[in-house]
Amino acid sequence: MKTQPPLFEISHRRAGDLAVEDGVTRRTWGALEDRTRAIAHGLSQQVPGEGSHVALVATNRVEFIEIALGCLRAGLVYTPLKTGWTPTEIASVLTDASTRVIVTDVPAARQAGRDAGLPVIDLDQGFDAWVEAQSLAPLPYALAGRKMTYTSGTTGRPKGVVSSFLGRRPFAESFAASAGMAELTGLPGHGVHLFVSHLFHGAPLTFGLGALARGATIRIVPRWNPENALAMLADGVTSTSMVPTMFRRLLQLPDELRAAFDAPELVNVLHGGEPCPVPVKRAMLEWWGPRLTEYYGFSEGGMTIATSEEWLERPGTVGKARDNQRLLILDEEGGEVPPGVDGTIYVATADGVTFSYLNDEAKTAAAHRGSAFTVGDVGHVDGDGYLFITGRGSDVIVSAGVNIYPAEVESVLSDTDGLTDLAIVGAPDDIRGEQVAAVIVTPDAGMSVEVAVELARSATDRLAGYKRPRLYFHAAALPRDPTGKLLRNALRDQVAEWCSAPSASSLLRIDPAAPDHVVPEVADGATAPTHKRMTK
Repeated sequence: MKTQPPLFEISHRRAGDLAVEDGVTRRTWGALEDRTRAIAHGLSQQVPGEGSHVALVATNRVEFIEIALGCLRAGLVYTPLKTGWTPTEIASVLTDASTRVIVTDVPAARQAGRDAGLPVIDLDQGFDAWVEAQSLAPLPYALAGRKMTYTSGTTGRPKGVVSSFLGRRPFAESFAASAGMAELTGLPGHGVHLFVSHLFHGAPLTFGLGALARGATIRIVPRWNPENALAMLADGVTSTSMVPTMFRRLLQLPDELRAAFDAPELVNVLHGGEPCPVPVKRAMLEWWGPRLTEYYGFSEGGMTIATSEEWLERPGTVGKARDNQRLLILDEEGGEVPPGVDGTIYVATADGVTFSYLNDEAKTAAAHRGSAFTVGDVGHVDGDGYLFITGRGSDVIVSAGVNIYPAEVESVLSDTDGLTDLAIVGAPDDIRGEQVAAVIVTPDAGMSVEVAVELARSATDRLAGYKRPRLYFHAAALPRDPTGKLLRNALRDQVAEWCSAPSASSLLRIDPAAPDHVVPEVADGATAPTHKRMTK
């Protein structure tokens, strides 16, 4: 019987080389081979049957990588779940995916497993002894596991994405192919790839495993901290993956720390997950140089890539489709629109490869037009096929029958001095249906009115009248999930609650009939500045 080759052979490394570490635990390639092989045997005994489902709910640690690889090598389906979910939220996935076992170090997942009557493999209680008790016999070559991602669920019940291409090839071949994905995105096959995000976050995990397959050493940061991350990036790191929220935090570090940053071995910083405002991206490029590669993609498939050079030629682009994929920008009737015109973004592949949502035929059908599919994002391409994201269809603000896309407004205004974070959402309006509201975060709450005034001035200079925020609110922080993605629905609900409050809580309320006149409307306890006339 043909058996799987060792991991270090696939990745062209030596058994004694360091493969993965997290500051506490270190695994050589030889140890990683033995432990993932043992885990594959142990899980197969626990959940017999190729294709059985494993839920992985774990913090950032070496064992997370071992479990993921063990599932793939055993021919199982695994789903990483967010560690901040409640037992109820976890339980919904366990039922939907017909989970057979949970691997975790999180109390909520332990409880969800007990409540569901499922076996729980606890990473903090006897896990190493369990691994050591398993067989180290070679694994059959034909076994082909896969990851099944559940979408975030910010727009409804989380949905399992069943890819029609993952799990097609034996593990050894798919692992080697993931090295090709790392190469496509510019991740080198040498040095150290630094995990600064949560391991359960889909894209960074996929890219990180690709870097590992290509031969890089994985270094895991247990918890994100901008100052520590900056120091670690300067310590022999060649690549990493980030989200724009991390860029904002890094840019807020003291000037002396930023000026002292020196990372000569850092080759590529891959980023995506949410739109990166043009001013934030430009500031990072000015600081770190052309070492940023932006991607746009989703669990359902499809990806565009923009190198630093491509982005600088076309600020705001998320790149062109790669790997035999084609972008279609369609209007509401399904017709393709010309370059420069916004529409719903669809992705089509040359071989018709697509996906389905687990146990949801209706949502699967709604996402497809033939072999092309969409996740509801809106944008346009230029004459050369470079994509620009305007927003999500579900996020669009419809004011007096006109569509306004929050991502566009956020990108234009996010470079305002004194601003820590910004989100644009729709607020109720009795006449227009919705009006544009800005929710701002500042380092000092006392600065909020002044920053709001500057934002309003900037909006007058840089945005068409119908796109300008009419309401400005201050928040201590924006609601974001553990990956940094804005929970726009939750924020929209909060803004609606503020609007319905007996006493106005907005910092500014601008009269559409006189948009050049800023009238601060300050919440209780704040002091209004002198009313200012805006200069157009």
